[in-house]
Amino acid sequence: MQDRLDTADILLIVKERAITNLLNTQADDSLFVVSVLGLAIFGFYLFTKSILGNSLKLTRLTLPSFFMIAYIILMSLPSILWFYGSLHHPFRYTYFLAMQSVLITFPLGVLLANMLFLDPSIPSRIVKEFLYSSLLKTRHDSYIFPLWILMLFSSILIVTIYILTSNYVPLIGAITAYGEMPGEIVRRSIVQEGDSMHYAHALAARFILPFCVLYSYFMAYIYKGGWKYLFWITLSFAMFTFLLTFDRVYPFEAFILLLLAIYFKNKNNQLISTMRFPSTSKLHLVSGSKIRFAIYALTILGLAMVVGGIISNTQFNLRLDLTVIWDHSIAFFINRVLLDSSYMAYIYFEEFSNPSRFLYGKSMHVLISSLFGVEFVPTISPSFVAELWLNFGWFGVLMGTTIIGFILQSIQLRLFRRKSIPILSLYIMLLLNGAWIIYGHILATMVVSVYLGGLLLLILLKRKRVREPCVA
Repeated sequence: MQDRLDTADILLIVKERAITNLLNTQADDSLFVVSVLGLAIFGFYLFTKSILGNSLKLTRLTLPSFFMIAYIILMSLPSILWFYGSLHHPFRYTYFLAMQSVLITFPLGVLLANMLFLDPSIPSRIVKEFLYSSLLKTRHDSYIFPLWILMLFSSILIVTIYILTSNYVPLIGAITAYGEMPGEIVRRSIVQEGDSMHYAHALAARFILPFCVLYSYFMAYIYKGGWKYLFWITLSFAMFTFLLTFDRVYPFEAFILLLLAIYFKNKNNQLISTMRFPSTSKLHLVSGSKIRFAIYALTILGLAMVVGGIISNTQFNLRLDLTVIWDHSIAFFINRVLLDSSYMAYIYFEEFSNPSRFLYGKSMHVLISSLFGVEFVPTISPSFVAELWLNFGWFGVLMGTTIIGFILQSIQLRLFRRKSIPILSLYIMLLLNGAWIIYGHILATMVVSVYLGGLLLLILLKRKRVREPCVA
């Protein structure tokens, strides 16, 4: 009996020590999280308040600031969950530190872009003049109109060819014979059509039609008349195109683009109201505009969630009742939109915890691999920080995020000086395109395509300067 008591006492002591060690570990982890996150936030605050000033403020939607807002929501804060959710993996410290380091290195890149101007006040002035300039009728509007028609008809041609040549179009298949085709085939049908068709549809969905929708939206807002009908026709065709493949990204992107368009339209109304009304009226107009925008934002995000939930069901031929759709809508928004990028980053950090496994550019893009004569190693949506890590380790994370900040700020300062309808449309597209880097690859084909197409149009418009407002 005494031996058994001694054994029990020993087990109790071991258990108490294990609990104590666990509590100490958790306390140390909490101290680590608070310290790293606190230093990162303090560093970011120091950059934005004392060094960068108005050229990088989260309350002003510039290309870098929108990227940082998205990064904080999608990566920086959710990384806390995965840090505590992997208590037995020592590499979680590296992962968390890398996630928060972007709050310092990205603003550093913005600072380097600002330093290309001899006068340090110029970047802030450029940003302020662009964001606070009114959207009016300009010669850009008519200049770009023939291109808008060409882009709209090219997207119609792409959709027509896709429907006529495809073995299976998910939307049409669901309407005519829902549930007959296996879910895996439905979900990957567009991939089976070949690279050319896949790219053409993605180009229409990510670049051509978003520009057409935004251009027609602002034309309807400024010119009114028949443009109101053209906007709704364009939007309806765009949504039809986005839903053809049952890819949740495209319709969700459309809702966010519309939300941003409403935001800038409201901002424009506020700017105009400040020139027309006394101060008391201005306060009522601004507060009313904010309330309306909040209602629009909640409504649009709710619709985006529901559409995402419906597509999540139809991708796998699941039943379409309200309970299941609501559950999948919530799951889509939380898991796919908010948590997926940070989770995938953790998975890749854990998988490439040994420097001997670094890929040194092999996963960046198939074109880069072919240029340097190395084998391409595909990775599935690692998020840009993880892709920098799995290729180049700490050097990649620190240098890569600094370069991204530099590039986005350079585009902001060099190409966005005055507003016009096509310029603001491209601006909104590039805002969201920067956020897509967070989810996937730095040199993802569509991310690069949208940037290249947008920059070419911006350079074309810059050569056709906005001299004076166009008379209606």
